[in-house]
Amino acid sequence: MTARFASGRLSPGHGLADFDCSVGSLNDWLRTMALRADLQDITRTYVWTALGETQVVGYYSISPTQVAAADLPRKVGGGHSLIPGFLLGRLALDVSIQHLGLGRQLLVDALETLAGAALLSGGRVVVVDPIDASASKFYQRHHFLPTGAGTRL
Repeated sequence: MTARFASGRLSPGHGLADFDCSVGSLNDWLRTMALRADLQDITRTYVWTALGETQVVGYYSISPTQVAAADLPRKVGGGHSLIPGFLLGRLALDVSIQHLGLGRQLLVDALETLAGAALLSGGRVVVVDPIDASASKFYQRHHFLPTGAGTRL
């Protein structure tokens, strides 16, 4: 993560109203569902804010998942039929900080968070369900591999 931003778990004190990543469904989910899903232990949402600020300029959500071993390379399955892991459900940057190489940094932040979770709970894979072709290309550029489960990477 860059020194310009603080990363932390979403809280009621964060400013969400002005967040705009240019994808309506991602904006709406952050504003209307993220905090509720977090409080209900459905997913965890982590946000970026400028240092000393509360306005969210980036976010990602993570939740536990499992993947059928048949949908993964054999070496990942390890002889099990279902492989525990994590779903990186959403990852978005506000348009004010897009095209600065920060998407990669937000992804690194998410993967570091997931590595910590895996140490506590186990889990061998991180999967994503890209929202569109552009998102799919982003994840593939960062070495996510297609699974046998539809569009998941």
